[in-house]
Amino acid sequence: MGDFPTSISRRTVHLPAELRELAPRFLVHRRGDVDRLREAIDRADFETVRAIGHAMRGSGSAYGFDDVTTLGAEIERLAKAGDAQMLDTAVTRLTEYLDSVDVSFD
Repeated sequence: MGDFPTSISRRTVHLPAELRELAPRFLVHRRGDVDRLREAIDRADFETVRAIGHAMRGSGSAYGFDDVTTLGAEIERLAKAGDAQMLDTAVTRLTEYLDSVDVSFD
């Protein structure tokens, strides 16, 4: 599946101090995306899934979370293909990433 690792271990993302207030909210919003993605996949609403993936692809790196960008691009691609099974796997990987990421500020 794309360039994202197949197994998740703890990882630390180093961000500039200017993102100290924004980064935690960004991650909370991505957790909300997980719920929205699961619901949309269950409804076979691939357009909603594609839009969420597209937004993640566009915003992840801007906040310093390159893996969110990678996963967002993968989710967007899979939604365009209508591949519910692989989307479920991608959303699981997003959940694992969110559960494993630690943030430090320079």
